[in-house]
Amino acid sequence: MPTSIPLGGPIWADAVTPDLSGDLDFYMRLFNWAAFDSGEQFGHYTELCLGATVSEARAVAGIAERASGEPGSSWGVAFHAGDCVAAVAQAEKLGASITSHPIRVGDDLVYAALKDPDGGAFGLFEPLSDKVGFTARDEPGAIVWFEYVYDGAPVEAMQFYSELLNWSLKAPEGGEPDRDAPYVGLWTHEGHAITGGHVEFGGARMALGPELKMQPHWTVCFGTDSVDLTAAKAVDLGGSVAVAPVDDPGGRMAVLASPTGAFFTVMSSREL
Repeated sequence: MPTSIPLGGPIWADAVTPDLSGDLDFYMRLFNWAAFDSGEQFGHYTELCLGATVSEARAVAGIAERASGEPGSSWGVAFHAGDCVAAVAQAEKLGASITSHPIRVGDDLVYAALKDPDGGAFGLFEPLSDKVGFTARDEPGAIVWFEYVYDGAPVEAMQFYSELLNWSLKAPEGGEPDRDAPYVGLWTHEGHAITGGHVEFGGARMALGPELKMQPHWTVCFGTDSVDLTAAKAVDLGGSVAVAPVDDPGGRMAVLASPTGAFFTVMSSREL
């Protein structure tokens, strides 16, 4: 296997935007990321990394320009599939719809885009090389968590993913911090090659307030040493604050938006 990321776990995240240069500048300055352009052959898809040089670079996420005429700006997540074609076929049987059929990208990966039975977008990603996927995680400036927001019982929405990707679902137990809405933790069934055991990578919760008007969706959460300072910096750089900094059971967090309106979360906790 070309990656230590567990099967079924999040292996990549990226943003699509109608203003690649503008949003790229925003994210690089906000998180102190370096950017590596894949060139015209791949539509100038850009990898965002911690570390200033190629030898130091550790991949955090990617960003690409949205196809001409398509509206909006957003973040998305892709999950590790051992066989992308077979996984897409299984997803269809479970009620998903295909947005983009499996396509091979150079010698590095096979990728497909789908929508789950509730309409939430996600990707399936089969790595063919050890050069793809996250090489930075769970630290300031990198992704630390994924969350699915759904207008309904989270455990019901997650049954699809549990069957497709072999996840374990875990509802909060007595003694754990209370949450404002029903919640379920998400775990890969396969252990990490380094840490062993099941890996908790995110959660799913019932939508609240303005989220009730939105489609079910995955959110990406980036680590930071200070949520409040990062939120203020985002505004200075032309972004906005959708949910002001607040303490929740996982730590302090805020929901921010890029200048083109892509929502993402920043989070700090004692574990970062």
